[in-house]
Amino acid sequence: MIAIKQQFLGDCSVGYSGGMDSTSVAYMAAMQKKGRVHLHTLNHGYGYLFNRWARRAVKDLKKVWGDDVILHRFINTNDLFRQISANSFLKDKKEYGQGFGCCIGCTMALITKILIYNLEHGIPHILFGSSVGGEYAVMSMDATVSRLQKLCAKYGVLYAPPLLDGHIEKASERELLDNAGVFRGYRFLDKHSFGNQGYCLLSVQHLPDVLFNIHPTYNPEQVGRFFDDKVDICERYIENYFKTHDMDLANAVSTMHSITCAGEESKTS
Repeated sequence: MIAIKQQFLGDCSVGYSGGMDSTSVAYMAAMQKKGRVHLHTLNHGYGYLFNRWARRAVKDLKKVWGDDVILHRFINTNDLFRQISANSFLKDKKEYGQGFGCCIGCTMALITKILIYNLEHGIPHILFGSSVGGEYAVMSMDATVSRLQKLCAKYGVLYAPPLLDGHIEKASERELLDNAGVFRGYRFLDKHSFGNQGYCLLSVQHLPDVLFNIHPTYNPEQVGRFFDDKVDICERYIENYFKTHDMDLANAVSTMHSITCAGEESKTS
């Protein structure tokens, strides 16, 4: 049986599309039996079609692990996504040389929103379904993953891509979900599935990948520069959210650091 390598300190959040990768991560997270698994499905407001299909696999996950373990919500990321990339897409494409801004901007907006949720609820982990064989995707590149880890660490939250960390391949994911009776979509080509996740109209550059398995390539230095140039937008958004909701961000971060630090100390003791 495949499993997540990370040692959990309690509840975890999962960026959840409903696809096989994020569903596998959610299932393996529940296997740890360390706490609840919070699934977050985005809607960026610019044509993310059929994202409600994610509910199908959620129902199966709940059947296996229970309503008290698997929690699911939809997040409207439109306001932050616009600030990061949607309002400056053409300008960013010229500045960074490629049109990856929508994809990485969408990921940054989602993770920022999940960070806020985690800080509000004392959840020390964020997991993302970056997959083996899918490292070419801008949200799964080392340049992006390392920066997301750094951003989350600033707030005391541990970010991880369990499939990449454990070198878990698609065949193992399929076997895991099939044995558990969890819907993983209808297989299309080598790795894509249908009927379980939304489709983004903005990511037209990935159409050759979907139809013909021809992967896009992105310059990691430019991807990293985009993230570094935009991350302050995410940090200001978090600060403003806590301020407008009359909550103490410093205290929330301190509490989160105490949770994760205690967990790290227990590993070494």
